[in-house]
This record gives sequence, structure tokens and C-alpha cells, in this order.
Amino acid sequence: MQKNTNNKVEILDTKIILEEYKENIELIQKSLKQLELEISTLQCGGLAELEKLANELSMLQMLSTSIKFKANSLICNNSKTIETLMTE
Repeated sequence: MQKNTNNKVEILDTKIILEEYKENIELIQKSLKQLELEISTLQCGGLAELEKLANELSMLQMLSTSIKFKANSLICNNSKTIETLMTE
């Protein structure tokens, strides 16, 4: 008879421990979901920043091309002016 009582106590103890594990697992799952949301938010923000940087880089490339073209044009114009002045 005593053995049966010990088994019931062990079963109750095991049940209590399993309930605690279940609660801990649920808390971990909630934390993981929250972390997943935060990571998703950071990724969206990071992608937006990358897109912004890509646009700025593109604008800088166009600006540098424009500056180079104007510089070449000025060099050509100055050469013609110098040649014209020398021949006159």
C-alpha cells in the first residue's frame, strides 16, 4: 500500500515539473516570436537604408560623370582658345 502512495506522489511531482516546463516553453516561444518581430523590423529598416544608399551612390555616379564631361569640355574649349590666340 505504501508503494502505491509513493507512486502517486511521484506522479504528482512529475506532473508539477512538466507543468513548469510547459510554462517555461511557452515563455520561450513568446520571447522567440518577439525576437522574430524585432529582427524583421531591423531587416526592413536595413533594407530601406541599403536602398537609400544605393540611390545616393547612383546620384553621385551621375554627378561625377557630369563633372567629368564638363571638365573635358572646358579643356577642349581652352585648347581651342589658346590655339586661336597664338595664331592671331
